[in-house]
Amino acid sequence: MSNYVLSLDNARIAYDVTGHGPAILLVHGMGSKVNKNLWKDTGWVEKLTPHFTVITMDLRGFGESDKSHDPEFYSINNIINDIHAVINACGFKEYHYFGHSYGATIGLQTCILSKHVQKVICAGTTFGDSFFKESVPKWIDEYEILNTCKQTKTYSNQDLAEEDIEWVENTDIEIIIAQLMAMKSWKGIDVCDITKKLAVYTGFNDNPLVLENFEQNENQLKRNEIAHKIFDNLNHSDLVSKVDTVLPWVLEFLLQ
Repeated sequence: MSNYVLSLDNARIAYDVTGHGPAILLVHGMGSKVNKNLWKDTGWVEKLTPHFTVITMDLRGFGESDKSHDPEFYSINNIINDIHAVINACGFKEYHYFGHSYGATIGLQTCILSKHVQKVICAGTTFGDSFFKESVPKWIDEYEILNTCKQTKTYSNQDLAEEDIEWVENTDIEIIIAQLMAMKSWKGIDVCDITKKLAVYTGFNDNPLVLENFEQNENQLKRNEIAHKIFDNLNHSDLVSKVDTVLPWVLEFLLQ
């Protein structure tokens, strides 16, 4: 059974906690069915509990946490407040952070906006403003088209498979649009902005945008002594699902 805490704006945030030791918060990515159970289902909770108090949370808009169609609801300040509310409810002030995809993008933000985060691990995200300025607006346009199709029940002009249409029909696309609208205003984090202990990783089969950004920043990551790695044969979802491949590198960073 999930635990719940109210954030500063009274949004109800769901979380789970297990284990003993220093706190580590695991934060999922985007997806209509993605939630805090990702970390338990993939084995991360079991693998990390011998070393840490493992906390998983449903980001606002996901799982059992509150949802809204208002973009302001998903502001980065609200999300950081949610994180602090969960950490405090678990009896901690300082914590480590491990995020995947959307959760990794939030992780870079914690490096700047959270004075209580100690070590941060980000799997599958990008540095700088290009994602927020270029990719996010394109995604908003694409989801708005899908939402119009859903509202008008007309899919003939879209090259969609039956399973894609089923997904559109069963997904609250307005929530996704609101989250993306909020992200448009987020400030990109550059490698030179980082002062926290940070580890970032991707895979050679990851999203091309992520891999290209990683390779562009690799020299600066080395200069700033930020732990970084590109795993062979891993795609975007593998970064979290292939726990036995990634775990040794993650633990080396966390326990050193």
